[in-house]
Amino acid sequence: MADKILVIAEKPSVAADLVKVLPGKFTKSKTHYESSKYIVSYAIGHLVSICYPEEIDPKYKSWGLNLLPILPDKFPLKGLSNTKSQLNALQKLIRRQDVKEIINACDAGREGELIFQYIIDYVWNKTVARKSFKRLWLQSMTKDAIQEGFNTLREKEEMASLHDTALCRSESDWLIGLNATRALTSYNSRNGGFMLTPCGRVQTPTLSMLVKREKERQEFVPRPYFTLRGSFSWVEEGYDGKWIDPDFKKDEQDPYLKKDRIWDEDKARDIIKRCTGQIAQVTETSKKSSQNSPPLYDLTSLQREANSRFGFSAKNTLGLAQALYERHKVLTYPRTDSRCLPEDYLPQVKETIGSQRGWQLNKFAQIALENNYLKKDRRIFNNAKISDHHAIIPTTKLPGSLSEPEYKIYLMVVQRFMAVFFPPARYLNTTRLSVTAGETFLTEGKILVDPGWKIIYGDAKGSGKDVILSPVPKEAVINCRKVELEETETRPPARFNEATLLSAMENSNKLIDDEELADAMKERGLGTPATRAAIIEKLIKDNYLAREGRELVPTGKALELLAILEAMKIEVLASPEMTGEWEHKLNQILKGSFTRQQFMKEIRDLTGHIISQVKSFEKDSAESKKEAAFSPVNELRFFDTPNAYTAEDGSITIRKILGGRAMKETEIVDLLHGKTLGPFDDFRSRKSGKTFAASVKLTNNKVEFIFANDTANLDIESITNTSPLGISPIDHSEVFETPGAYMSKSALEGDNKNGLKISKIILSRKIEAHHIQQLLEQGRTELIKGFISKKKRPFDAFLILDKKGKISWEFPPRKPRRKK
Repeated sequence: MADKILVIAEKPSVAADLVKVLPGKFTKSKTHYESSKYIVSYAIGHLVSICYPEEIDPKYKSWGLNLLPILPDKFPLKGLSNTKSQLNALQKLIRRQDVKEIINACDAGREGELIFQYIIDYVWNKTVARKSFKRLWLQSMTKDAIQEGFNTLREKEEMASLHDTALCRSESDWLIGLNATRALTSYNSRNGGFMLTPCGRVQTPTLSMLVKREKERQEFVPRPYFTLRGSFSWVEEGYDGKWIDPDFKKDEQDPYLKKDRIWDEDKARDIIKRCTGQIAQVTETSKKSSQNSPPLYDLTSLQREANSRFGFSAKNTLGLAQALYERHKVLTYPRTDSRCLPEDYLPQVKETIGSQRGWQLNKFAQIALENNYLKKDRRIFNNAKISDHHAIIPTTKLPGSLSEPEYKIYLMVVQRFMAVFFPPARYLNTTRLSVTAGETFLTEGKILVDPGWKIIYGDAKGSGKDVILSPVPKEAVINCRKVELEETETRPPARFNEATLLSAMENSNKLIDDEELADAMKERGLGTPATRAAIIEKLIKDNYLAREGRELVPTGKALELLAILEAMKIEVLASPEMTGEWEHKLNQILKGSFTRQQFMKEIRDLTGHIISQVKSFEKDSAESKKEAAFSPVNELRFFDTPNAYTAEDGSITIRKILGGRAMKETEIVDLLHGKTLGPFDDFRSRKSGKTFAASVKLTNNKVEFIFANDTANLDIESITNTSPLGISPIDHSEVFETPGAYMSKSALEGDNKNGLKISKIILSRKIEAHHIQQLLEQGRTELIKGFISKKKRPFDAFLILDKKGKISWEFPPRKPRRKK
């Protein structure tokens, strides 16, 4: 019987590609390919995982806090049920007597190493122990790359440190994730029911960034400010300039301060008075600038841009890139965190650019070759910035039939691949300063002189974005004809979307003060390019996040989780520092300066600390109660718990998160004093995940939601005893303010056909009583600022009320385009 080599790929499609390159004639069976020398089989992603606690010991079927922490000496493995048949097939192949050598051809990286190692560990016996092991390390799936990989197989010993880091990552995630999830679930379920509270090393710090941003938005107080635009002219020519403070310096404590903002209206009006009609002294400087192409794509930057340009989710972009790599074979390996190429890769680059002469960007491929643009450049070729895989680039294979989404991703990668080799775009920037009455106005011009790499994106003429300034004659007398004032207000920080969240995850090292840990996180960030999409999807599945258009919004469950972690003093679970420390030490293991044993001891100690904190918190909560800062109310004492305020006699409990909305302490006090609050438009349904608007009040010691259309529970007599706001144009009855809407008397009495009803919140903007008075008296409001469209874009508008009671919009006239 001839000796054979078993090759194990990560997926069936990869196995099929390897067979096309390996020598000999292969016969295909249900689970593998076989020739006289090789057997090529495959996993289907992960086939093996660590057993759940209850599979290790039946006593862990209970999620009781008293059974924690769970710290097994060894981590038993199990085959995943949905792929068990393929695992059994691999077991038979691995244990075959004629198989003397086994090649790990799973994806080249930490996770591919783990997939293979778990399969080997699961089937391990004396027969397997006698076999030799080697590693295939591929950068792309082209025929040449596969042949080169088999010619330069790596020895098992070379992979030992990567093997250790893969096991450490898997086992530490199990220890921290399962113990923390069980502990928090046990605590949250202590009063009955089963409140599953997932927690993990990467997902919880990621979630904390969104929760922190949401709190910033909720606590945000808009601040009005003013900007000034001056109009300057001589004879028949003219230009505009914006007022600036030439001595302005950035304030790190207040990012809303900017050089063109005035915070005092009197000051702004004084500038208008002093400058209007005055002569201006003009100085002008011009300088050239250049802009290089952005670097090549790694997976995260590809996902970010695809989300911004096309609205693709991170998960969708990964799937498309994976299909272009595996099925179409037109892109290199996509799950990479590098944006550079190897330093000896110039010949392959020339070959790939040459092949692009056969595709739609052939003109630019020809320009690059004819002008000798393809040169060594440290921005592009840098071994120090490559870990497992280089940047995503096209292969020499050209695409056949692609779906529209696949085509968009492929075009992005090809354009960027060409752009990095083209010359920089060159601009002429002009800065004009007009000083009048001691005040400075800035006018800026920008002309695209040479498009350079931008020509690949169809931007040969600047896409109409050039700002050309009319030249000022030397003898001209420049007059400040007028200065216009515009009032606006600061806006809260934007919610995360997938593009900005991926960026925050990638750059989470900026949240870490420790320089060494920050450097470790700089290499990976929160999660890896291959796992970030799955992390976002899991947070949505666990009901911690909701998609609202392109925005990602944390739910009440998310706010409660972060509050309880803070109360228990285990914020480490929500901190990027923990992930940074892990990555730092995993990097040390790769370099041989730290051991797997040291790493796992620290993880076990941390697990024990987390469980100890939860247990002591549960005990302290039962034995001692913290009185609320506002207690007592109406002579009744209230206690402050992590999730609620509770009366001493148990008669009233108000949760801190109501309908997915974090309530302020002042709002809780108002409720206890009998006030009706709202309406608020940021409540969220636990079932549908959709937001809704409502007011809240305390009725019979229970929190009650009041909706705009709900008249059944209104005290009509009390409402109609208040001062009316005006007369309805429909039924000519008086209009009153209710907790959730403005309603005519007939509407309050149930006449939905003829009664007038206007919600207190329209497109996220609260409508005030004086707006309703304006509508009823004049048929239109003043300009109302701060509406938010369905596409999440802010806008300003007048509300119009016709005689039939229908509300419509009227938008302010657009300012005419001014000649610069």
